Amino acid sequence: MKLARFDLGRAATNLALALTAAGVGARSAPARLSWEAIEHLPGHTPVTVMVGDNARIYFRLTPGTPVVIPIEGPARLRVVSRVELPTGSTQVVSYRVRVTDNGRELDRHDTESSASSLVRDPDARHALGKSRRMVVDVPKGTRSVALSVEGATVLVRLHQGAPGEGEEPMVSLTPVEAPRTVTVTEGEKSIAYYSVMPGKPVKLRVVGPTTLDLLARLDFDDTMRGVQTYRLVLSEGGKKFRELEFRTTKATTARYSELKDRVPSKFDRAQIAIGEGLNEIVVSLASPERGAAEIHARIPQPTTGKEE
Repeated sequence: MKLARFDLGRAATNLALALTAAGVGARSAPARLSWEAIEHLPGHTPVTVMVGDNARIYFRLTPGTPVVIPIEGPARLRVVSRVELPTGSTQVVSYRVRVTDNGRELDRHDTESSASSLVRDPDARHALGKSRRMVVDVPKGTRSVALSVEGATVLVRLHQGAPGEGEEPMVSLTPVEAPRTVTVTEGEKSIAYYSVMPGKPVKLRVVGPTTLDLLARLDFDDTMRGVQTYRLVLSEGGKKFRELEFRTTKATTARYSELKDRVPSKFDRAQIAIGEGLNEIVVSLASPERGAAEIHARIPQPTTGKEE
């Protein structure tokens, strides 16, 4: 099935493209919910970072040395990360931030970033990357949430919010091309996903800079048991820029409305930084060689104002 392409000029803003892609009309912006900054942590020295003209408190997070955050749940934890780079660097660095509670993973954020011109690291030897953000639900009770990083050293700014509050409003994207549409139902929720098959990718149109939030599920058939692995490749202009590998199992509460002989996996998630301008993103299934995966793409609702 080939979906209709959009005819939007460069004068169209992120908001217009996102709302058109999502198939929704304009609506009033949701109220901004409050976050309380976490600026003191036992055993960790705060780092003052200048973001424009504003001083912000961060903590340094290095591979192999988690930052432990005492927090009373239920709550939401917002993590803003900035990768540390050599001064003058123009490279793009990939890294992964993981949040765990007593060894159980609550969330992970696979992302990448390059140097920002708006922030200053107090260490003159380093530059800081553009900010990347994740929001994590913390379960009820007194918790010692561990924040760890793989792939780079980052500075993190932390905020705590009330449960169910503070989630960044998101806008779903309808692909400009996809071989199939399926509906995933779980409880009272129904979400449209788009099929990625061998040789039949999904194509997205995104105006950046923004973050592409990609949810993915593998199709399980009757022969598939236990943990299964699948890989998605993201490319633009024929050039691969990101590969995502997931290990997953069958979902116990979700199902496909249209696919009676298939069962969805538990959802996997990745967040990908998208550069400035109009981006044509192709999402392909690299493995398995047969079968299909389903994706649901969204971006933060475009807003104006300061990022931090």
